Amino acid sequence: MNTKNLLFTFVLAGIIVLNANAQIQPFNGGFENWVTIGPYENPDGWSSFNNFYSYGIPEMSFKDTSAHSGTYALRLISDTATVPPPFGTNVLDTLAGFVFIGGADFNNPGISYTDRPLSMQAFVKGTIVPSGNAILMATLRKWNTSTHVRDQVGQAMYFMTSSITNYTQISVPFNYSLSSIPDTLEIKIMAGDVGPGGIIKPGNEFFIDDLSFTFPVGINELSNDIPGIDIYPNPTSGKFIVNSFEKIDAVKIYNILGANVYSINNLKQQTPHEIDLTGFQKGIYFVKIQTGKKLNTKRIVVQ
Repeated sequence: MNTKNLLFTFVLAGIIVLNANAQIQPFNGGFENWVTIGPYENPDGWSSFNNFYSYGIPEMSFKDTSAHSGTYALRLISDTATVPPPFGTNVLDTLAGFVFIGGADFNNPGISYTDRPLSMQAFVKGTIVPSGNAILMATLRKWNTSTHVRDQVGQAMYFMTSSITNYTQISVPFNYSLSSIPDTLEIKIMAGDVGPGGIIKPGNEFFIDDLSFTFPVGINELSNDIPGIDIYPNPTSGKFIVNSFEKIDAVKIYNILGANVYSINNLKQQTPHEIDLTGFQKGIYFVKIQTGKKLNTKRIVVQ
């Protein structure tokens, strides 16, 4: 029984082991924090085939001290093993380590997420056997209320097809097929192609550390929330209120690409101020609010 059949069986099982909250950056992308899964470990906020150790599935993803930064990195291997019933048939097969963000419920994969990053970065190294590969894939999806499936909004994918001795930074862009704001992020890391029609070769060893996303310049990180400043309603159909206990000096709004699309200066007011983005393209915007020497950035969704 190969890894792809195991994956299908897990979908039927519908086992929920843990959940993760949405983050602007991938949760625990440095793989510093780990949780015990029976005799094995998983990165905190992530799941893997280690979740199914009680069914005789061997350990194929590990906490490793060969890190690019910090203390730990994630290490995955591909190897041959026999898996007993009910998930296997005791036939020797080639399996690949498989780690994915969120819980181990294949009917509802990924975590809640509403951003549109520009690209995905990570530091990788490892040994790839001839005709083998390792894969890092991030997919953004949105629930379709008509078809009752999650449509793919965008995807970033990296294939490692040859060995890399030392940690090397990779960067791959997100290619967007829809203009929608996603509601789900899926990240899959594999020491072989476990997808339909994929080929898995034994002997791969894939290290990954410092996984991150890149956002438009100037809005990569939201500033610390300043008490007394609020925007509502959020999401909005276009009009929303900026409110502050202190006098608002200026408001600037940027789109997801980092372009300034709206500015008001010298407001010098303390009462709530209405902003109208009606007619603007639907999506995520960043509202920068200046009150004296303080600058607060908030995210708003226009839908």
